[in-house]
Amino acid sequence: MCQQLYPKVLAHFKAKYPALEFETIEVQKKPDLAAQHGVFTVPVLVVLFEGKEHFRFVRNFATRDIDEKLERTYGLMFG
Repeated sequence: MCQQLYPKVLAHFKAKYPALEFETIEVQKKPDLAAQHGVFTVPVLVVLFEGKEHFRFVRNFATRDIDEKLERTYGLMFG
């Protein structure tokens, strides 16, 4: 994830979705791992539940975009 977006998304996740783990992959340092997750461009946010991809946000996205998709699923899983 890009250096400008990363701190905003991380802070948002910690505040709003504390039960989720937040992990980053540095694409240049671990290209094989990034490729395994289909990450070929940045920034990308992949949300997994129980090891399965549920949401993917690519390039231009904001925290409100994340909330629109994630709030309901998060509430069902951890509510």
